[in-house]
Amino acid sequence: MHTTFVMITILQHGEHEPAGTIEDTLQEGAESYRILRLYEGDPVPSDPPERLIVLGGQMSVNDEREFPFLVEEKQLVKKAVAHSSAVLGICLGAQMIAAACGKKAYTGEKELGWRTITGCNSPGQRFFPGQFDVFHWHKETFDLPDGARLLATGTVVKNQAFMLNNALGVQFHPEVTQEIIAFWAKDLGTDESEAILKDSEEKLAENRILCDAIVHAFLAGWRW
Repeated sequence: MHTTFVMITILQHGEHEPAGTIEDTLQEGAESYRILRLYEGDPVPSDPPERLIVLGGQMSVNDEREFPFLVEEKQLVKKAVAHSSAVLGICLGAQMIAAACGKKAYTGEKELGWRTITGCNSPGQRFFPGQFDVFHWHKETFDLPDGARLLATGTVVKNQAFMLNNALGVQFHPEVTQEIIAFWAKDLGTDESEAILKDSEEKLAENRILCDAIVHAFLAGWRW
């Protein structure tokens, strides 16, 4: 008797932008997954997987000349969305979904650290009810893809979470750990860095609950 399983593909864009608690959740559930480190030259698949996670990164989705793999990555994401694969895009990954669907990603208001955003009345309400705190680390935003449903919004950056077919894009970072945040914040001023780390000690437990809920729904194919 053979056990069937779905291989989860994770696209990583930089050494210091790992899957964080997403990988912890997958390991705890004994899920099968592979991490493609595009920044190290791992090839972008030509065919869309059934489950695809697109992580954050320091580059812009527009930096195709410096990072040629972005061209193939957009093609893969476009196919995955059209194929109704379950797709989770985080920060750069959310911008990648928008760009792959013909929308612009561009410089917006910089958000660093913890911010309060608001869930919209939608099927995503069980993830994003009322107001809740999330961790941001970005300076670009994006236009919402045609046909997408806005799931969460912010006062500084409007498009915080959206659903398109079976693709969920979030502008924030549900996967972060204290170690990841400490590395990202190390080049900030001492006061700003210390404030972010102190906030993180208070907010990461709730953030992990949110991350787990998102990952479990992703594994189920976004059955709302």
